[in-house]
Amino acid sequence: MARESASRTRDRTNDDVDRSRRRFLGAAAGASAATLLPATDRARAASTTTTDGTVTLVHDTHFHGRFNDASADELSLARYYSVVEDVLADADNGLFVGNGDDFAPSMLGLEYEGEHMVEALNYTDLAVDGVGNHEFDFGADVATTRFEESEFPWVVANLLDDAGDPVPGTERWTTLEAGGLTVGVFGLVSENFHSLTDYPEEWQVLEYVEASQEAVDSLRDAGADVVVCASHVSTGVHETLAESVDGLDAIVGSHSGVVFDEPEVVDGTVISEFGDEFDHVGAITLDAEGELADWRRTDLLLPDSDPAPAVEEYDQISVRYTDEIEPDERLAELADEWLGDLEERLGQPAFESEVELDATYNNYAIETNWGNLMTDAMRAVGEIGDVEVDIAANNAGGIRSDSTYGPGEITGTDVMDILPFPNEILVVEATGQQVIDYLEEALRPHPAPDFGAQPAIQVSGVSYEWTGHEDDAGVENVFVGDDPIDPEATYTFAHNDYSIGNSEVLSEAEVVLESGQFQGPFVLEQLEQRDTVAPERENRMIRVDETVDAASISRNAEELTLTAPVPEGAAEVATEPGAYRVVVRTGDDLEATSVTADGDAVNVTFDAASLTDLAESIDDPALRLFGGYSPDQDYWGYDYEVPNSSGYDRFRFKAPVDAAAVLEGAQDGTGDENADSVADDGNAGSGGDGDGDDNGSEGESGDGSDDSVPGFGPIAAVTGGSAGAYLYARGRGNDAGADASDESANSTDD
Repeated sequence: MARESASRTRDRTNDDVDRSRRRFLGAAAGASAATLLPATDRARAASTTTTDGTVTLVHDTHFHGRFNDASADELSLARYYSVVEDVLADADNGLFVGNGDDFAPSMLGLEYEGEHMVEALNYTDLAVDGVGNHEFDFGADVATTRFEESEFPWVVANLLDDAGDPVPGTERWTTLEAGGLTVGVFGLVSENFHSLTDYPEEWQVLEYVEASQEAVDSLRDAGADVVVCASHVSTGVHETLAESVDGLDAIVGSHSGVVFDEPEVVDGTVISEFGDEFDHVGAITLDAEGELADWRRTDLLLPDSDPAPAVEEYDQISVRYTDEIEPDERLAELADEWLGDLEERLGQPAFESEVELDATYNNYAIETNWGNLMTDAMRAVGEIGDVEVDIAANNAGGIRSDSTYGPGEITGTDVMDILPFPNEILVVEATGQQVIDYLEEALRPHPAPDFGAQPAIQVSGVSYEWTGHEDDAGVENVFVGDDPIDPEATYTFAHNDYSIGNSEVLSEAEVVLESGQFQGPFVLEQLEQRDTVAPERENRMIRVDETVDAASISRNAEELTLTAPVPEGAAEVATEPGAYRVVVRTGDDLEATSVTADGDAVNVTFDAASLTDLAESIDDPALRLFGGYSPDQDYWGYDYEVPNSSGYDRFRFKAPVDAAAVLEGAQDGTGDENADSVADDGNAGSGGDGDGDDNGSEGESGDGSDDSVPGFGPIAAVTGGSAGAYLYARGRGNDAGADASDESANSTDD
């Protein structure tokens, strides 16, 4: 029955999906020295006055199809461009240079497919824009239309169509005149462009250095005095370009959203990056020899915000506060015109959250409550084709707003800002081994100096431990629902079409349902059916840096102590109780009451009755102790200090715990008896031969209640009536001892 429904659904065309999206959107309801200066003097501090024989490049764009910041309307394109105009006015020979990702991803981008941004950018003095991957989010035909509607050139040197010609509507490079100098500009995008966006498979992507050298040589032959790359490649590629490409004077912008406190000069090439959207305006001044003459950064801040420490450290960095920046009148009008209709339809409260929802870039590194909420909602897509969905996942890069929401009312606009991509939810049928392989494929292990080790997805219906070190990266103790994963069994798996198509694992699985539903509208529709949500983190993804020997057990009448070896890679173990917890296979956990470190061992004490209740709450509970420690930097041997992942202030270790020994002590009433038995770490679904300890079938708690919980139990848990509160009963906040930072630690656009 499910397959017949899926077959009928697969006959839908892309146009059908597009019409579905538009119908939905049409109907949905629901203190440094700089800071102490007066506003005029602060603006003057950012002056980039130059003389003839130099050129000032004010950069960049990277606006993601937004007119305002997702979390602060005061940070807007209208104010940003006012600052750009001030910097251009102070420069005798200024050029405004963009680096792409200007059409999407955002709610406006999803609705208008970049048309709104072309009108806005045509109004500005943008001299040239480098192509980014999100220009192609709506397909090559839409991208070409937008390029051709633009009154400025789009450049990209390493994209060619199937005939070897420039991408329609773009140029590979161009020249501009300023201050008596001829400035050559070319664009550059990621070599894995096909996997980043909707780029035709038959079109070409050239290697970075090859395309860049061809561009530089051609521009020099055309008389360019200065040659600049408007980059949309990752920060790490820039040093390679600087070292390998002869005659390249400067690289501005990037794909990574990194913000420099000072410029880098590598083999004579200036590298300058100022993040994305509306927080920073940058300017570099080059002389006729292409050498750096000046560099400036202006930070746009809300009135109650503190300047970055770099403002005090560097004279070249200044601050402008939004309440002292007059918005550009025309851009403000355009924003009102394009946003007005959508805000009327989507700006109303859709549901209420009792907790703050974390849709920041923490979603790359840790399990978040927003990730749990949205992936639980995604599993309801199976109702369209009468398919019961076992597992759902979403790539962290698909969660885009980098903001938090609530507690309080959450609007449709909020949800669409979080999930702005035109990604259709598909359901595939995958074997247990394919599920394991996909979880490992998604990992981003060390060495990763920019963002640290990351699971890089959010999940529902599955839980697992993950290790993120290059020589030992992988997953183990994988559970689907409450049961160990069976590598030979099949599971229904909901994900977005972008991730499935770009996964070597899931792209081989059979599609059993094409829903015709984009993620943002569908998740919003599901959440509108609830009055209140209060999602928590539930131990769905647990980081493990080291596994130590099984914990020994001792107890008295009121307390039970687990003694585990100190990890080999530890400089110091944590001693606060909040850094330790015991977890069973359902994800339920218990926090320690006290901790002491004794030489090579750490003693972790729990309330005996509570730990006993947890151990007997389900058959074969797969009891594990997790704890935190500060890593010995020399032991790990990285070229940077770890941990450096958002949401983690320590490494994590695991010690298996013998549940039978815990229960035995409770049943025979022993007092100080030491249980020397060692837990069998079954490593269910470790990706090996599947011969790990069978941790048993789903059991029942002592009172006979159902063990299932929202997100792991029946799909009804996420598709209940609109009057029911959507409350979670499991988990506690951060990973053991983790400080879930609000810092945007990862801004990779994938």
